[in-house]
Formats: sequence, structure tokens, C-alpha cells
Amino acid sequence: MTPRSPEQADAPTPATRFGVRLGGVAVALPAGTPLEFVAGAVIYPLPLAPARVAGLMPLRGQPLLVLDPSKVPEAAAAIRRRDVLVVGQPPQAAALLVDAAPQPLEDGSWHRAGTAPPDCAFASAIRFVDPGSASGRAPGEAWHEVDPAGLLESLARS
Repeated sequence: MTPRSPEQADAPTPATRFGVRLGGVAVALPAGTPLEFVAGAVIYPLPLAPARVAGLMPLRGQPLLVLDPSKVPEAAAAIRRRDVLVVGQPPQAAALLVDAAPQPLEDGSWHRAGTAPPDCAFASAIRFVDPGSASGRAPGEAWHEVDPAGLLESLARS
């Protein structure tokens, strides 16, 4: 470990992971997950696409699939603007409609949610915690840890 200078000691510790709300569910993404938040992304509907597919958005000149993680996806009949979170590196990336911008989750300021899965379209991608390991948690908001690849796969299947 490298010693921190006095200037660094006052600086906040960088977040090791980020949290975002998907369809009302608080989700913590693992450290190192490639993420990009796009506010007000233009989403083009795809006629005859499954309900979970919100449409396509352009990202640096390339089309990117946008998935709706809400419990009941809304029908997309017209071009619209929504906040999205791009998960992964193109061309293997996909975008998710989000309730708000992601927020940093500093170590010790959050805790994993309990063992009961939320009622959502991506419940199979949520990693659960053994209730015995939850003792002594730091105070803060509960977040569900999710496997990003499993999240995109479970939404694409539903």
C-alpha cells in the first residue's frame, strides 16, 4: 500500500462500484464493470420487437440495443429521449433504461440486500447473500448485487 499525502487524505476515496435503479430496484454493479451513463439518449423504436426491447440508440455512430428492465415495459411507438446506462464494451454492450443517473457506492456506506429476490424481470441475475454474513453491516441503503452479463441475458430472454 502506498502512503497517502496530506492532500490525498482529505480527498474522498474513489468508489469501487456504482449503483443504479432499474425499474425501481436498487442494483449494485461489480467493480470494474464498463459503464457509461447517457442522459437523454435518443431511442428509436423497433417495430415488432419484443416488449422488453425499448429500441435502438446511436452510440458513437453505432446502433446499440436498449432494454427496458421495468416490471411492465412500456410500449415504444415513437422516438423518445430517456436516460440510459450502457453496460459493457461495444459491440457486446447493451443499454438499459434507468430511473436516474448511477451513483457511486463507497465501501462501507452500503450493504447488500437480504436473501429475498425482488419481483423484477432480472431476478435470476441477482446475487444473493447468506443471511449469516449480513450481521455487522454498515448503515446505509440496501442494494442488490447483480451479475452484468446475467442481467442483460435475463432481460433479453424475458
